[in-house]
Amino acid sequence: MPSTPTINRNDALHQLLKKATGTEAVWTGDVRGNPFAWLRLDAPDKLKDVAGALAGKARLCTITAYAEERDDPDKRRRIAYHFVAGNALLTVTIPIFDPESLQPLPVPSITPWFLNADWNEREFMEMFNIEITGHPNPKRLFLDERLDAGIMSNLIPFSAMAHGAASNTLWEQVLEAKGIPVEERMPSLNVPAEPIKLVPKVTPVSVTEPKDELAVPTLADVAAPAKEAAPAQETQPAPAPKPAAKSGKKPAAKKK
Repeated sequence: MPSTPTINRNDALHQLLKKATGTEAVWTGDVRGNPFAWLRLDAPDKLKDVAGALAGKARLCTITAYAEERDDPDKRRRIAYHFVAGNALLTVTIPIFDPESLQPLPVPSITPWFLNADWNEREFMEMFNIEITGHPNPKRLFLDERLDAGIMSNLIPFSAMAHGAASNTLWEQVLEAKGIPVEERMPSLNVPAEPIKLVPKVTPVSVTEPKDELAVPTLADVAAPAKEAAPAQETQPAPAPKPAAKSGKKPAAKKK
């Protein structure tokens, strides 16, 4: 097996994507020779051209939405569509924001070509408030209709919550979002905590002096053998008396 990655480009798939979008895919590989194609589009509208070209020639595996940068205040997001086409793994990404105004852009549904995109697109609509146009059944899957769309984007990630249990970072963000000035916040958030002094707990232990196992025996101990106790004799219970045998004769009458 080679130790360096090899790139085995699927020329038929490459030309198909180039003809449909006018953009060339970037190809990579691994040490086993598996080809990976990466197609980065500059507008969501071109997604329909890719879906139409891949229909019947590829299989949609899943769809993921992600932010370009972690903790991005502008929430510049992209959507990645993961396909299997022949022997290649294809990932198509589209931006869902305007590069100048940073406003969110609508995304066309690809359910007319890939029906299994149904649930992924509905999740994007209800949890992240991504506008999907042309979806045949834009109903919510999990969240109650009374909840705001995109509520998952307003929740605190679990990693930040767990980190906040051991630091002041999370609470500083909460107080800042509420508009509380720094001087009015809790002193514990501004003053570094003193280190905790650990005092070992000492438990008294009672010590008994061990017997002197190396004591030298005396002459009397050697000459006089130890008397062994006689074993106790077991007492047998007395046998029960046998009942008298019954006779068929009547007892003789006493003479007067």
